[in-house]
Amino acid sequence: MAKIEIQSFFFDLIHCKDKILNTFDEFDTKYGDDERGSLVAGIHEMADADLVNLLISIQRMATGYEQIKELMDAAEEEELQKTLVEEEDDDDEDDDDEDDEN
Repeated sequence: MAKIEIQSFFFDLIHCKDKILNTFDEFDTKYGDDERGSLVAGIHEMADADLVNLLISIQRMATGYEQIKELMDAAEEEELQKTLVEEEDDDDEDDDDEDDEN
């Protein structure tokens, strides 16, 4: 299994997720009966500054997930390269054993 080192932006992701979910919970509470739906009503009715903060949180979360994907890809590539080198070493040892028998 590939290992991923804990990065500081992981904590930002958790913080952003919590902020977003809290905002959505507030929408559900305040606009639960609105015919537009709580999310649409909440976004339409919120102050511009609050909307900007929500969008920044969403953008930071998306960027963090991109960084996680890059880390996962790099870790998988490293693991693959390590496996390929080990297989080559095993093949070399098998070839050496065959030469010794002849």
